[in-house]
Amino acid sequence: MTELSPSGARILAENADGLVAGHPAALARLEADRLILRLDHGRGNYRITDTGWEALDAWRRAHPDRQAAPDLPSIPPKLPAKPHEAVLTAARRPDQLVAGRNDTEAYGARQPWFRTPTLRAVHRSGYAEIRPEPHDREPQTFATTERSLYLTPAGREYARQRGNLDVQRRRVVIIASSDGKAPDGELRRAADALTDRSLIRVLSWLHGLVDLDRPLPPYDATIGGERDVTAQRVATDVRRIGLDDADVILLGGADYAALLTPFVPHLLTPLSGLGSHGGICKQAREDAALRRTWWSDAAARHAATSAP
Repeated sequence: MTELSPSGARILAENADGLVAGHPAALARLEADRLILRLDHGRGNYRITDTGWEALDAWRRAHPDRQAAPDLPSIPPKLPAKPHEAVLTAARRPDQLVAGRNDTEAYGARQPWFRTPTLRAVHRSGYAEIRPEPHDREPQTFATTERSLYLTPAGREYARQRGNLDVQRRRVVIIASSDGKAPDGELRRAADALTDRSLIRVLSWLHGLVDLDRPLPPYDATIGGERDVTAQRVATDVRRIGLDDADVILLGGADYAALLTPFVPHLLTPLSGLGSHGGICKQAREDAALRRTWWSDAAARHAATSAP
């Protein structure tokens, strides 16, 4: 059975009498999927087919929290060509970066990037935003900093509606490290299986949350010691990485979970309380179903902690 997009579900749900109207592009997609049928006697009018009713019923069962038509997302106005392309391009990136010339990883690798006027237009639309940095003394804006832009929830919704892309929150994996040592091999291999390399971070008991490529020289710090990373530093790192708008899995023990959870209440900690982590990490690396379960649980935790 054809799976409905959110926009397709909205259109069908708003036409309970069986007669369908809506955006021409969305109608064309529904017609191609044989979910609606053009009426000979109507000009641009359609009716829902039996297959369409079945697809709508299936969508409603899969989304019990969005039963009523008014709660389904409306189709946002289409952006001009370049900002539209920029949002959809970011939605296809694991890190959801709206890349500009200053984003050296994208620019240097000759990946798609966009000029400043396009970035400004995307920012004005509310579809992308900058993140704070540790040295900020007060809130900053894109206009004053021209920092990297990342999709907001509204930007992802635009990509779903206008680009028909199945884009969700970023999936960030945090792996524990101590004494400046590289993270355990099984933790790292499990993290690589769970998400893109750009979305892996290391939680150091001295340095806080650091990028995977940052070298950590050996240091003498123990849990509960005087050199522990401060709560303020962890909170700053969480904001810098944007973990409030991400599904997050920690591959580490209970002590690391206790350090991070106050700032990431939706954190999923599948290894917490387990004596040996190697076996479950190996299982996660080899078992796609287990990885899907972890991410489903992480998304559910985010939804639960974000609910009003």
